[in-house]
Amino acid sequence: MHMFAAFYFVIILTIEKDWSISYDQLIRLWTFGALLIGLGAIPFGWLSDKWSRSGTMTIMFIGMGLASVLCGFSTSITFLFISLSLLGLFCSIYHPVGIPWVINSASKQGRALGINGIFGGVGIGSGAFVAGTLSDLLNWQLAFILPGLISIFIGFVLIYLIIIDKISFKNFFVNKNKEDHSRNEMILIACIMLLSMFALGLSFHNTQTALPKVFEIRINNINSIQIGLMIGVVYFISGATTFFGGLLADRFNLKLIYLIGIFMQFPCYLAIAYMSGYSLVILCILAAIFNASILPTENLLLSNYTPQKYHGIVYGIKFILAFGSGPISVFLISEIYSITLEFTYLFLINAFMMAFVSVFILFLPIHNNQKNAIQD
Repeated sequence: MHMFAAFYFVIILTIEKDWSISYDQLIRLWTFGALLIGLGAIPFGWLSDKWSRSGTMTIMFIGMGLASVLCGFSTSITFLFISLSLLGLFCSIYHPVGIPWVINSASKQGRALGINGIFGGVGIGSGAFVAGTLSDLLNWQLAFILPGLISIFIGFVLIYLIIIDKISFKNFFVNKNKEDHSRNEMILIACIMLLSMFALGLSFHNTQTALPKVFEIRINNINSIQIGLMIGVVYFISGATTFFGGLLADRFNLKLIYLIGIFMQFPCYLAIAYMSGYSLVILCILAAIFNASILPTENLLLSNYTPQKYHGIVYGIKFILAFGSGPISVFLISEIYSITLEFTYLFLINAFMMAFVSVFILFLPIHNNQKNAIQD
């Protein structure tokens, strides 16, 4: 899913030259797809709660694959817009379905989320690298089509594993020891988490979407393969740190981990706003590390303070906020670039959001980590 969500941001650099259409016009084609990654989260989360998480994941693999193949066959802006929108819709399945699937199938949940997060980072990184490599060595059409066919194949493999009962069709649940909070404290937790999830989502989308173009502008004499490779390095490293973030979430205070991870992104984005050359890549790695390392903590916070039978819907709400910020990001990037032909203000916005949210995290009334156990 993370591969497919990242493809277009690199492939667009080739389409821009092939179709002779400006970057700001082409990036707008992802607006509705980015919106659907958020909007699709609640209905697919509800479906997985009521039906089957593993079954819903088969729809994701096959749907993403078909949508990506359609992107590759696009011959017009309208066709590409519709295909990207479908891709966004099927991408929306993963987070509200996959995260509860992992949480409710593991005893050491932070560790499990950390391992899972590694592949999220690998997906983003390899998506940029694969898209850049296929675009340069073959063409941008095959950069969509070949991964799409692989995704369809994986979907049918998952169906087969469910049929032979190697993967359960039924949903698992766990026992939880919840920390006591008053109604007012729960409302405060909810409000602060909603704010932080939106800000983290917007800053992530701002960075992920703009980064290929930022590298093209600020680093001299590089091609699509090199851009994809550098972005791959950024997200491979950040994905690996998600595992360590998960280990920390199992052992230490969740609020403290969350606060440090958010606040440390502030100086990173502030420096990225003005930096160029290969030092820019180092700063992007640091920002991505702090962003990715707190994801297991955030997911555990949500898991601990929501009824497990509604996990799909709750994570759907989270990812409506996180990915619903995608269209705002596309709008900001398009407008800022069309006016300035640069992205300084974009990263200043990221820095301000991280500083702002850090202040509110201080007021989270959370003190203890939660220990969960799988039911017999």
